[in-house]
Amino acid sequence: MSWCGAAVCYIPPVPHPSSWHPEPELIDFRDPARAREALEELGTAVWTEALDWLYEHAMRRPTGAHRYQSLRAEFYGPGAQPGPTPATGKTSKEVFAEFRERLAPYLYNAQHPGQFGFFTPPPLPMAIAGETLAQWANQGIDLWLSGMAGPLVEEEVVAWLRELVGYGQGSWGVLTSGGVMANIMGLAVARDVHLAKLLGVPEPPRGRALEGARLYASEQAHFSIARGLDVLGFPPETLHEVESDDRFRLHGDAVARAAAEDRAAGLVPFAIAPVAGSTNTGSVDQMDELADVAELENLWLHVDAAYGGGVRLSKRDAHRVPALERADSLTIDPHKWFFQPYDIGGLLVRRRQDLLDTFHRQPEYYRDVIPEEEPLHWYQYSMEGTRRFRALKLWLSWKHLGTEGFARLIEHNDDLAAYFAKRCRDGNDFEVLPEEPELSVVCFRHLPGGPESVSQLAPDELDAHQDRLQRALEVSGEGWLSTTKLRGRTYLRAGIVNYLSAEDDVDRVLDALRRAAGSATA
Repeated sequence: MSWCGAAVCYIPPVPHPSSWHPEPELIDFRDPARAREALEELGTAVWTEALDWLYEHAMRRPTGAHRYQSLRAEFYGPGAQPGPTPATGKTSKEVFAEFRERLAPYLYNAQHPGQFGFFTPPPLPMAIAGETLAQWANQGIDLWLSGMAGPLVEEEVVAWLRELVGYGQGSWGVLTSGGVMANIMGLAVARDVHLAKLLGVPEPPRGRALEGARLYASEQAHFSIARGLDVLGFPPETLHEVESDDRFRLHGDAVARAAAEDRAAGLVPFAIAPVAGSTNTGSVDQMDELADVAELENLWLHVDAAYGGGVRLSKRDAHRVPALERADSLTIDPHKWFFQPYDIGGLLVRRRQDLLDTFHRQPEYYRDVIPEEEPLHWYQYSMEGTRRFRALKLWLSWKHLGTEGFARLIEHNDDLAAYFAKRCRDGNDFEVLPEEPELSVVCFRHLPGGPESVSQLAPDELDAHQDRLQRALEVSGEGWLSTTKLRGRTYLRAGIVNYLSAEDDVDRVLDALRRAAGSATA
């Protein structure tokens, strides 16, 4: 027990882990003579577990056949509820055994070459290595003193991203958890910097000052645009949805007409939020047209290039996503088309000061010891305070592959999407919408019996048919697709960001769907 006398306090030492844990060297690792070998064995065990999972599960099927409730019951056991808190520790072997038995067989496997579902790429091994090093180093990137060289790595990676989208001198950016956070932050900048100027108010607008503001986007905009406006205090009618064309692209003239109508009604148009590679269809809004409208109408242009921005890595395909350099702010997500493990997104801005004006608040415990050196503190540029060392994995990956290497992987995805769409069009039993993918998303649906037979089928039944095929493919383990809604109807959706896939894998998925369709109609 501890005690204090008149002149001295006695506090007993913390018990060494050897007195209470079976592997003390994995907790108190200060002495390399005692702990290094154990840590090396732990590293080998971790890597072995990862590779066992990769080749015994991930490469065999993209996901399991379970439904949610059945997986809960299998994972948790009787009652299908979380178990009690662990009271005492186990050895690492026992813990890994539990991972092997309870988790490994039931994970979503992005590495499977038939995985064409969500934008979850197989992460590059070098990126995984970077993530491992980053977690060992455990740098706090919000404050220079808690990261030292770490904040400089983020500055360099952000500089590469700024160059990629065509931003010049004076631009800036910050890494985020993903596209949702980046979009919310981009809209916050539009509110606090641009809307304040339009309203002629000295402080960032809040509350009733946000009523009457209007932002323009199509129905293909990511859900985070509407969520961001909600979070930032705008009323629901702030989002003015403008209809896209038959290829799901937003045009400048449609936005100009909407803005004119809103101004005539006494409202305040303040921003456009186009998408450069929609999650739903891969569509790319007409960026040059929209940038022209933004300049003419004095609107903030926030581009969601979370997915499509990566295509700028390819000289061959960069033209598919033009005019990004004209955006006031821009979202880009390296954990999509840069093949990085979760999480790493980014917000880029044309003017560094805009981020500072929106987010810089200095707490009393963040003090610059040598303020004249003006160290880089990332908390000044972000909604987030504590931020982990996200940049390292992308920094290592970019140096390992180079822009040319990234370009080869992205071009392969684009070519595979074109092949996927062609294979669908070549048959009489699939319909593709739009017929030519703009990037690497293919939306299609199966037409049982061909177009003539489908004309006799109720639309809801055709929708249900697509859902049944998606589930059948999932159960088969041969591939994985998501489904989506286009113009109110259900389509299968192949989001191809898998650099491990080949044409044979596309053929295998389509053949599996055809077999499932035969079974469904038999």
